[in-house]
Amino acid sequence: MSNDQSSQTDTLSSAERSAIDSSVASPVILFFGTSILWLLLGSIFELTSSIKLVWPFFLDGLSFLTYGRTSIVSVNALAYGWATPAAIGIGLWLTTRLCRVPLAHHKLLIASGIIWNLGVFVGVSGLLIGDSTSIPLLNFPAYSTHILLLSFALIATWAIVTFFQRQSGPLFVSQWFLVAGFFSFPWLFATASQLLVWNPIQASAQSPIAAWYAAGFFNLWLVPMGLAAAFYLIPKSIGRSVNSHHLSLLAFWSILLFGAWSGTSRLIGGPLPAWMVSVGAAAGVMMIIPALAVALNLHFTLEGHYAPVAWSPSLRFIVSGVLFLLTTWLLSAINSIPSVNSVTNFSDLTRGLNLLGYYGFFSMIAFGSIYYILPRLTGKEWPSSCLISWHFWLALSGILLGASALILGGLIQGFALQDVGITFRSSMDFISPFRFCAALASILLVAANLGFALLFAGLLWSTRRSGATPTLIAVREENSQEPVAV
Repeated sequence: MSNDQSSQTDTLSSAERSAIDSSVASPVILFFGTSILWLLLGSIFELTSSIKLVWPFFLDGLSFLTYGRTSIVSVNALAYGWATPAAIGIGLWLTTRLCRVPLAHHKLLIASGIIWNLGVFVGVSGLLIGDSTSIPLLNFPAYSTHILLLSFALIATWAIVTFFQRQSGPLFVSQWFLVAGFFSFPWLFATASQLLVWNPIQASAQSPIAAWYAAGFFNLWLVPMGLAAAFYLIPKSIGRSVNSHHLSLLAFWSILLFGAWSGTSRLIGGPLPAWMVSVGAAAGVMMIIPALAVALNLHFTLEGHYAPVAWSPSLRFIVSGVLFLLTTWLLSAINSIPSVNSVTNFSDLTRGLNLLGYYGFFSMIAFGSIYYILPRLTGKEWPSSCLISWHFWLALSGILLGASALILGGLIQGFALQDVGITFRSSMDFISPFRFCAALASILLVAANLGFALLFAGLLWSTRRSGATPTLIAVREENSQEPVAV
């Protein structure tokens, strides 16, 4: 086990933790609460678009609910309404904990949360009326993206101030990822918006920039924030430090080096310079390096302490999320090989990889983090351990069913499109059963998200304090190896 101080868990006293948690409670709960509302809305639109792929006549009398609109609303609502605010909330709590200072300027963060949700609302409304840019992950009209950038500028300002006010000492592993995420997102978002939305450049350069942004949004924003939570909460929950400082460094720098470049592998066969596509394919394959580094590091950290994963609401989700991230990177590396990509490029396999990455990895990490953080902010237990279990299994089943159906169906679809003897209509008939399974998976995910929303509302409205309800933090589970995790 590493003796490097950057790999150790924090050494705050109970009183210091309590003061920090109390100071950060209002803005974090605001970001979590609004993100859950957008999670429900986005998953409902995703279900609607999945049904339309099976039964195109579903809600065909409503112009604002066509497939083209519901699909991009679901993607952007989940990316900017759910994932980004959830990442911000997790980042705020982790930053104050790891910098070991109470939250300052909480009104600034509350204002930024309100402005952010206003921007998302304006953007989603614009998409529903048909005002889309047609750029993946940047579909919001220009008048909403200015609002979003203003909001995040306030958050980034707070993060910089808090970072420089931190108590002296080494940077923890999670802080590396937090700094990377908080600095990467405004750079990515502002650059891509300027070049593609506000003042579009020539058309030939737009595709690689859009691919760069899409890869960067996942690998340089959501992945660092998710891994920051994993590298803090997993060791914290089992009372051990991160196993290897060197593996942490390897994962961190390889993600920064290869993460955004891997996006151009999606454009294999397109009208781009050969070197650009080759770099994207190579970077996609090289993402195996951080995958192995993260897997080995967290495995050795958990070695001999896997028992709490079976019952801990936090560890169960977070460990599952890490496994989905590794799977996403490995499958994406395979898909970056030109001979493979030539078959899968225009198939449902891409949707399957997105489900594994965005929902399988980040959402599961976010669920586990929120299950850990909220009781410490409110001093209350979650109202139902049974509903938490249902949430986990519904989410896990939906992810596995949906991703398996889309990936397998995408392979069949890709080979059918390659066969000159098979018509396009026949290729669609081949994948119809798989799309039906994907629609069933969307139903499971909507049910899981609804259960999570009910748990969140029940926790906030409950007047019962720790120990009066299921013992998830107040008392150790019988025969578990988890300490009183604070």
